[in-house]
Amino acid sequence: MKTIRVAIWGFGAMGSGIGKMIASKQGIQVSGVCDKWDELVGKEMYDYLGVDRAGRPEVIITASEAEIVDRDKTDIVILATDSFVKAQFDKIMFCLERSVPVISTAEEMAWPWAQNKDLADKIDAEAKKRGVAVLGTGINPGFVLDYLILAASGTCEDVESIKGARINDLAPFGKAVMEEQGVGISAEEFEERIAADTLAGHVGFPESIEMMARGMGVKIKDIEQTREPIITNVDRTSAYGFAGKGSLAGIRQQAYARDEDGEVFYHLDHPQQICPEDEGVATGDYVTIHADGYDMNLSIVPETPGGIGTISMVVNMIPHVLGAKAGLRSMLDLPVPRAILGDFTEQVDLDPAQHAVRKKGDYVVVQRVVLSADERAPQVPEDTAQVPLIALFKGYLEDECAVPGDEVNIITMSGRRAQAVLTARDPSAQHSYGRFVPELMQVHRQVRDLVFGGDEA
Repeated sequence: MKTIRVAIWGFGAMGSGIGKMIASKQGIQVSGVCDKWDELVGKEMYDYLGVDRAGRPEVIITASEAEIVDRDKTDIVILATDSFVKAQFDKIMFCLERSVPVISTAEEMAWPWAQNKDLADKIDAEAKKRGVAVLGTGINPGFVLDYLILAASGTCEDVESIKGARINDLAPFGKAVMEEQGVGISAEEFEERIAADTLAGHVGFPESIEMMARGMGVKIKDIEQTREPIITNVDRTSAYGFAGKGSLAGIRQQAYARDEDGEVFYHLDHPQQICPEDEGVATGDYVTIHADGYDMNLSIVPETPGGIGTISMVVNMIPHVLGAKAGLRSMLDLPVPRAILGDFTEQVDLDPAQHAVRKKGDYVVVQRVVLSADERAPQVPEDTAQVPLIALFKGYLEDECAVPGDEVNIITMSGRRAQAVLTARDPSAQHSYGRFVPELMQVHRQVRDLVFGGDEA
């Protein structure tokens, strides 16, 4: 891979920040930008960002996602448009149908099985079918109140409970986050919208908790969330939001996850607001792990920067997603996040089978969906009903070239022509009687003794 080509879908605070960071890196460049805002459409990206193009091709911002989501033009799409799985589902599937991998900034995409299992399973199935990976990540979820905690717990023999707190400044985030946090609304409107369930607050607590629980093998019985308004006593102004005196500067949100014994195992506390320093509130990230006989306390003061933190997590994970096993992935599945200071292409660990180009005449394995998951018979086991019924068959590729996930034409050994999706499978025949079972050796000795009268016979 000579240069990693990145398309950015959504060019608000996070998307534009991602574009600016990529422009400063080696072995990676922006291949296209899509945004629906009329003020952006038609502008050249580097001019808009005020950064040196440094010999790279110009990038004209378009309103058409079809112009940028094209496997011939891009290697991966960064989706920076929404916070929720339902809002991003169609966009992700649009990318996957074109066999393009995705990194999403949507908070719920960090562990989409938490609240959107059906959609997550569909994304996973389509990604595997196309031979590419999908990842949701950011600063939180994605790092502070989940990944960082998991890493710290790795030094513990046992854990009794965990508390994580993030006191952060919302100022770097865009208008969507300002609206989700109710920045600038009155205390009365806060209560009304909470009662009507139209105020999101922090998005991602169930996702963070379930990712940690899966990683640690903890069984969670239930999750309770609370939200309290943070009323400002002074006017606060950020680039994307304003909170006048007496209105909401943000929301303090907490989550309590109880284990099978009904005890709180995870307690997450997240008072986030714009410009907390205007009232002398210090930011910071804090983790306390109550272990057997001692407490482990971690603190990052001031906070891990929210804006650049999200941007950096997304950009630094690009090579790892390109090299990842196909399917819907989480931060649990991929290498430890780290700053990439050299050539990005050197960090891509490609699976040759997953990404190899097939040529005309190659003997390949293709697949076709016989029954989708919602068409399976009602009597099949629950786990079987969640996946489609797929037929696999082999033949000689008739297309000039293709990669896993492409719709291709083949001719089988019997001369039958077929159209199906190319897989990354090895066409060789591989058979096995399964893993070695030591107990069967004892059975062998017993049978021999019974039939032949022992070794001496």
